[in-house]
Amino acid sequence: MLGSAPVNVANAHIEGIPDGDTRGAFGGSDADGSCGVMEYTRVEFAGFEVYANNELNGLTLGGCGSSTIIRNVQVHRALDDGIEVFGGTVDLKHIIITGAADDSLDWDMGWRGRVQFLVVQQHANVGDNAFEGDNLKANPDATPISAPVMYNVTLISPRSHEKYHRAMTLKVGTGGHFNNMIIDGFSGETIDLKGGETVRRIQEGELTFNSMMVHKVGSRGLTFFDSENMDNDDDNGFDERRYFQSRSVGAQFGTDPLLTRDATSTSHPDFAPTSRSPARNGATAITQGEFWDEAADYLGAMRPGSAQTWADNWTAFPLN
Repeated sequence: MLGSAPVNVANAHIEGIPDGDTRGAFGGSDADGSCGVMEYTRVEFAGFEVYANNELNGLTLGGCGSSTIIRNVQVHRALDDGIEVFGGTVDLKHIIITGAADDSLDWDMGWRGRVQFLVVQQHANVGDNAFEGDNLKANPDATPISAPVMYNVTLISPRSHEKYHRAMTLKVGTGGHFNNMIIDGFSGETIDLKGGETVRRIQEGELTFNSMMVHKVGSRGLTFFDSENMDNDDDNGFDERRYFQSRSVGAQFGTDPLLTRDATSTSHPDFAPTSRSPARNGATAITQGEFWDEAADYLGAMRPGSAQTWADNWTAFPLN
């Protein structure tokens, strides 16, 4: 889906379409523009290899504006990224991404949309990051700066022995505002900030984190962050462990959100925490506005103890 909302690169052209084909062009000045409506839709087993190291995503949104409606959408077992957003101001609500073969949600080129109620479930034998966020590789300070605003997000990985899964990789100058999140089970690390430009977004107020519950991340489920000494330093000496475990972030490390055992099931998952979950408490107040459901006063994408959830009756999880 391509539109005419702002992106931070001139003459943007979507991947997978030859450069000379005008149907691949996107971006413009219409922040309120629309790429259409996608509701109650499942995208299953999508994507194919266009050429070496270039595969199509499950859902690609390029320069889509805020009047675009992407709600109640599941992307299941995409060959590349689940959803990739290239700039624009498109919002996402009630989204489930399961079993993506690369990143589950990937963004760059200045995306400044809103997200509420998002579940990512990674599968043991495929995938990379739940989130991979960029601004612009050629110019990390290009404007508009990528800075999606998110509330009520659940990121789940089965602590794979086959893949190094990271919950979030934020790099090349991206911003973002991440609130009321559950992160559970990743074999790699919680969050990696790459590059001095990305770290600078924290100082500029373009990159914030509030009310996060992190459980069983790292090789033994207790490390949460990798060491970045000497050659492994990719962010000018920024200490993720110290920053994210500081009081200013308000993250809880090692607290069990009490997801059900079915949360990592690839065929019949249940993403709602149990009724006893500590995710019922400690949520950051949600921004007011027509888009937001301000009653979602809990961490994660689904209300703890819910017998019925917004994912019922339209999602499916076929194995092949």
